[in-house]
Order: sequence, then C-alpha cells, then structure tokens
Amino acid sequence: MDKMRILVVDDNTVNLALVEQELQEKYDVVPVISGRRAINFLYRERVDLILLDVQMPIMDGVETLKEIRRLENGVTVPVVFLTARKEKSAVLAGSKLGIMDYILKPFDGDDLIRRIETIFKKLGKIPIETVELGDHLERIREYIEADNHERADAEIDSILCYKLDKDIRERVAHIKTKVDQKDYEAGLSMVNRLIKFINVQNAVEVVEEERIPINEGEINVKLLYLLDDLENFKMKEVNNKITNLLRYDMPDYIYETLKTAKQKIDDYDDGAAEAMIKQLLEDMRNPQKQFR
Repeated sequence: MDKMRILVVDDNTVNLALVEQELQEKYDVVPVISGRRAINFLYRERVDLILLDVQMPIMDGVETLKEIRRLENGVTVPVVFLTARKEKSAVLAGSKLGIMDYILKPFDGDDLIRRIETIFKKLGKIPIETVELGDHLERIREYIEADNHERADAEIDSILCYKLDKDIRERVAHIKTKVDQKDYEAGLSMVNRLIKFINVQNAVEVVEEERIPINEGEINVKLLYLLDDLENFKMKEVNNKITNLLRYDMPDYIYETLKTAKQKIDDYDDGAAEAMIKQLLEDMRNPQKQFR
C-alpha cells in the first residue's frame, strides 16, 4: 500500500530536515520552504496532511492556509500548525480555517507521530486500536451514568468517525440510536456489552498477581519526577513514566487516577493531567482524602 503523503511547510531548512527524518519511514514527506511553494505544489498534487509553520516571512501560516483553502486540493485537507510559541490569535484564526491540531516547537518525534496518527484515525484513514476504542466506550458509559447525555452523544459521534470493523460500527450506531431516542438504560446496556466484547479482544488487562510490588514512598518519588516532566512539557518521558507506573501493584485510587491522567494526556489535555497528579500527591499525604 502506498504511503500517505504529508506536506511540511517551514522556512527553516533544519526544521524541515528534522520533520522529514522523523516521518519518512511511515509517510511520503514533501518538504517546502515557503507558503507560496506549498500553494504551487497543491495546484498540481494532493496530500493527506499538511504540517504548516505559523511564523514565516512574507506569507505566514495563517495567510498560507487562507490561500490553501481556496484551492481544489486544499479545501478539506487536514492541517496542523507548527508554532514556536502558543499564539492565541494564530490558533483562533487557524481554528476558523479548520486546523485539526497545533504542535509547539521544539517537538518530540514520537509525540508528533502519535498526533498525526490520531488525526488519520479520526479521518478514518487508518483503523483505531481496540484499546483506544475501549477508552472511548468507558467515557460514554461514564457520561450516560452521570446523565451527561450531550457529552455521551458527542463521544459516540467521535467513534463513528473512525475506521471500524463493520460489526462494531453497527453496534455503536445502535447505541447512538438509543441515546437519540432517550432510551438511556438500553443504550447503557449496549455500551456495557460492547466494552465486554472489546476487553475480550484486547486481552491486555493487567492481572493483579502479575503487578510489580512497590511501596507508596517509591510511588511518591516517581510521581514527583512525572510532575516535573509534565511541567517542562517532556511528553515522551511523561507517557513512558505513566505506562511504567501502571505496571506496579498500587492502591486502586492511585491506579485509577493515573489511568485517567494518561487518557487526559492522550487527549492533549496536559493541564488537567498535571492538576490530577498534584492532587494525587496531596491525597497520598492525607490518608483521609484517599477515600473521598
């Protein structure tokens, strides 16, 4: 199967080379050094995704994207902004023009690949992994149980954007029908059955007896290191540390908090994850809060 094509637009040739090096194994990467060259390329060729630098001379990322959206090959192409600093005005302008994400430079290569894959999954270009599907279903169950039916419906719609097995897609569509009909009890029952089915497929549940022993002092130290990486935006290290921590035998409230924090990070909500880790450290110092 042909590789998907990614157009990378950046006036810095070093940045172009770095992105190409990170992505060339999985994707057909087309590097160009200006917005005008990107537009000229899109007159002739189609791409599956554009990584677009915001801060460029003559024609910046926002102006380039405006021109891209006027092209036949650029109307619906997914775009990700690359920016050296979080510029609210640029992100807002990009959102109005349909960007799917923005990534701060310098970026971690693994994080870049993960975020590109997430976009392609949402567009149905590559299949979603069953573990991710299970996480979505868990959120739907939580929303229905909390009577947050609008969030449940939105989460169902997000699943239906993915490339799914026919049987699973039909099951999710039935859940949506029940939620739209306000038959939440039937919808919840269907969600629970599908979660059970997915868990059998996953076969990745950690068996309690196989978890590695650890005391709370060691957990506390690992959480402090994790928090430091979060505060310094070292997302590759954060993901590795949380994944490693979940292998240990620890109290349920710590384990569940870490699982939720990891999901927040996967959803790019670093601030919420950081707040959860800080609260967890506080709770560990106050045993009464562990059972709140």
